Amino acid sequence: MKKGLTATLIILGMVLVVIGAAFASHFLNKVPSNPEGTIGNTAGNLNNGGYFCEDSDGKVFFSNSYDNGALYSMNADETKIKKLSSSAVSSLNTGGNYIYYYLEDSSAASGLGFVRRVIGVYRSKKNGNAVATLSREPADTLVLAGNQIYFQNYPNGKVWEFSKMTTEGKDLTVLEKNYINPSSVYGNYIYYNGMENEHFLYRYNMITHEKQLLLKYNVWQPVCTGEYVYFMDIENDYRLCRYSLASEEVEVVISDRLDCYNITDYYIYYQISDGDNSALMRSDLDGSNTEVVAYGTYRDLNATSQYLYFREFGNDIATYRTPVDGIVDVKEFNAAFEAIKKED
Repeated sequence: MKKGLTATLIILGMVLVVIGAAFASHFLNKVPSNPEGTIGNTAGNLNNGGYFCEDSDGKVFFSNSYDNGALYSMNADETKIKKLSSSAVSSLNTGGNYIYYYLEDSSAASGLGFVRRVIGVYRSKKNGNAVATLSREPADTLVLAGNQIYFQNYPNGKVWEFSKMTTEGKDLTVLEKNYINPSSVYGNYIYYNGMENEHFLYRYNMITHEKQLLLKYNVWQPVCTGEYVYFMDIENDYRLCRYSLASEEVEVVISDRLDCYNITDYYIYYQISDGDNSALMRSDLDGSNTEVVAYGTYRDLNATSQYLYFREFGNDIATYRTPVDGIVDVKEFNAAFEAIKKED
């Protein structure tokens, strides 16, 4: 009898341990709901790789080009720089107590005759701890909207899908079997251009899951600011235009050919290609008062509340920056380079 009772108690104890571990795992991995209206990064940043993002407290998370794209954090004024991860990241988003990103490093650990790839969508706390894998499939641009992550998914390397999942990596849902860029979120909508037979302007309702054709015109990388949707005009050599959501009219903002652009609260930053006259430019939001930021060809235009960061075409290491508002003053992002020495 005693032996039987002892065995029963041992089994019961083991069951309780397993149940307790399951409950602990559930609550430890549970992500609190984000504040209403949370958007993980700006459309302009995400269209330029999403290498920088800033939270509501002025903490900036960025991919350090001087350290092979590793994940770092800092204050918006470039103080208190800290390395969070050694892997190359892009498509950075932040919301609540977490950061979300695409991990690009495929060099991973090897063994047993194979190399384990670690690319995919990941989440971690803002101090770099509690890293969680949300998806190991190849992906592209992702955006955090509320408590959902919308992203371009490429499962099994077969076909691109426009998908969403929760911040816990659950309830993966394919919304459309198409390569849809979800970067531009405003209100309850994602603004995007078609990618199959045309590039018309659409918006996707994240509540009703319905899509609406807004403009039967070929556009590229739309950015909604609430009043307007800016876009590069495919039909006219990628000049910059904007579509009024109120009047439904289109106006030309920048007549030059653009390679890329980003929009801040007061300025449009854009790269023009014109041979020896190629330059990174900026203008007011209506295209007036244009001025040169730097001559040459630049890319990856990412903005924070303090600076616009950018890199030179053909140079993957050096990052430059200028105050996002006020007088242009281009300097190299030396604080990111110096941070590597401290880590060493």
